[in-house]
Amino acid sequence: KNELEKAGTGIMTLDVSLLEPETVTRAQTEVTDFPVEVRSVDGSYTQKYLSVAEVPASVELLAGGYIVSSHSNLTLQKSMEEPYYQGSETMTIRRGQTTDVDVICKMLNSHISVNYGDDFLNAFSGWTITIDDGSETVIFFDNHSVNGYYWYFENQVEDLRVAFRGTLASSGDVVTSNSMLNKSWDTVQKYGDDSKYYRGGDAIEINLGVNPYEASTGKITDIIINAYVTFAETGDEVELEVTNADNGEEPGGEPGDEPGDEPGDEPGDDDLIAITIPDPVTLSADESATADPSSGDVVMHAEKGLKSVMVHVESSSDEMMEQLAAVADEHDGVDLVNGCEVVGNQNLVEFLAGLSKEITVPAEGDTDYTFPVGQFYLFLGILPGTHNFIMTVTDMEGNTKFGIVVVTITE
Repeated sequence: KNELEKAGTGIMTLDVSLLEPETVTRAQTEVTDFPVEVRSVDGSYTQKYLSVAEVPASVELLAGGYIVSSHSNLTLQKSMEEPYYQGSETMTIRRGQTTDVDVICKMLNSHISVNYGDDFLNAFSGWTITIDDGSETVIFFDNHSVNGYYWYFENQVEDLRVAFRGTLASSGDVVTSNSMLNKSWDTVQKYGDDSKYYRGGDAIEINLGVNPYEASTGKITDIIINAYVTFAETGDEVELEVTNADNGEEPGGEPGDEPGDEPGDEPGDDDLIAITIPDPVTLSADESATADPSSGDVVMHAEKGLKSVMVHVESSSDEMMEQLAAVADEHDGVDLVNGCEVVGNQNLVEFLAGLSKEITVPAEGDTDYTFPVGQFYLFLGILPGTHNFIMTVTDMEGNTKFGIVVVTITE
């Protein structure tokens, strides 16, 4: 009672809803049985509810910052026969005020399906197809399996390898093929975040066929693959790049081959900008609360003055990306998923102040600035994974320099 009187309390009201992709049947999932968790950002308070239906109409909480999360009443697995939804939202409870929090759950897995043309079905008596996303497991299809699964991309996956082995009905000969499906920057749309990597909610359709002339002769030497991604939010369909994985071609380009990353795209002399990037930081969840925040300081100097300091985050934790997307939806100018402009951004200052963290931001033309990645340690501590803070610094003459701060949180 004394603690409540000292800190003050406020009220939370909760709504959980779905951002259903265009790629699934509408209204096929209800949220009433989704479990709910409310936890303080400092880890001192956690309340779990077995379902949305069990959450009271209003919940009294100590003033402070909280993360509210909910997900499908299922166990997320690599391969599933139904979609899995998850969402979270940050909020600040203020003394004597009612805060409405809307947790929007988005689909974490992607639907991968394989379809067969009539010529293909007539040509082959049996086949096996494996789809490899670089993890320890593969998606398996044959002439007896269903044509689609919901697949969870645990890591950043830009290329899928499709291996085919089929037996010709006419001769019993075996035909093999290995292809790569690449999701490039041309196949990016928004469902909470934009990324060149395969993301939850998008549907991947792989169509197998054979050359019509070869089908007419019965002498089939290869299969034809066309693949498409249907975007979660718009339902737009875009063709994926399909390359032969056996001919030595690299379908995805070199690492870092993203728009603006080529040296020729960097105007002027980037030696006029200096960025000191800290060594990679590895912390346990417990250490994140007491770690020296200065170990994450990014020190920058721009001789011609700062025009822009953009920060965006790429994380191996889908929950991390979900929470950052939720922050972006609620707080204007605090979009760490697609890029957060730091110069002059008082919204970023206010957002972190709501989480009891202090940050200063530079004004346009300042020559020196330190961005404190360490201020995010406590927030990251509840989200195990590798979190990359990508810094893009631009001076008043358009010179640009990049740097990446790597923070790994272990279980």
